[in-house]
Amino acid sequence: MCLLLVCEPNSTPKRKDLECASCNNPHGFGYAVIADGKIITGKGMSARKTIDAFLKVRKQYPNGYAMYHARYATHGVKNEENCHPFKVGEDERTYLAHNGILDIDIHATDRRSDTRVFAEDTLPAMGGVSALDDDNAFKILSKWSTGSKIAILTVDPAAKEVCYIINESAGHWDNAGIWWSNSTYKEDTWSKYIGLPSTGNAPVDAEVMDDYDCQLCGTYMFEDSNPYYCENCYSCFDCLGMYGDDCLCWTPERDSQLLAAKGHFNGTFDF
Repeated sequence: MCLLLVCEPNSTPKRKDLECASCNNPHGFGYAVIADGKIITGKGMSARKTIDAFLKVRKQYPNGYAMYHARYATHGVKNEENCHPFKVGEDERTYLAHNGILDIDIHATDRRSDTRVFAEDTLPAMGGVSALDDDNAFKILSKWSTGSKIAILTVDPAAKEVCYIINESAGHWDNAGIWWSNSTYKEDTWSKYIGLPSTGNAPVDAEVMDDYDCQLCGTYMFEDSNPYYCENCYSCFDCLGMYGDDCLCWTPERDSQLLAAKGHFNGTFDF
């Protein structure tokens, strides 16, 4: 699914919304902020670290457009290189992020995501960000990517705009000047996207997890499986696959239970 947001100048999302979006889309995170004629970016597999970095940069440079992305992987491996946003071609003046699935032919040996291929190969072949200023090209891209949303930030002087959102109407603007590609930043919305019953902020119990797999490693969950974390990879069910110090809902009372269960990790994870 993924979650993509775009901030207008002088708007910043709430931390709790970023955390919720990242819990619901836990496979990598990234941001881009327009700052004094350049674009500052960051990405990583740690939600907490990426959110902290984004909010720090945003506070320093509030006057331009910005975007944040939380990934739910569909194509490509789950690693930092496949986290959004991506440079368009090799141009550090233009970055792109996407929510959805793009109809792109990817070779079986290509470890890139569909969005990364689009940013690195497809859009540059069309002429780069300048192609978005052509009404016909923009309409073609919008129709081709129906069901998806794509945001592009640029400081390229050849571009007419600094921010483009393809299929903008498929998302929504809030009253704070932030555009959201979907509602997975809201509490209690993730279950409808992965087919699980809603649990709110309560732990996912064994009955809920029956007949479903761990969202991180794919381990099958049985009725008597641990209701809090995967017994194979020790990722947190409440945070949809985060583990270690990336888990956003961990509480001290769970520490002893988890540490006892995963003693063979020899303390490599910090809590």
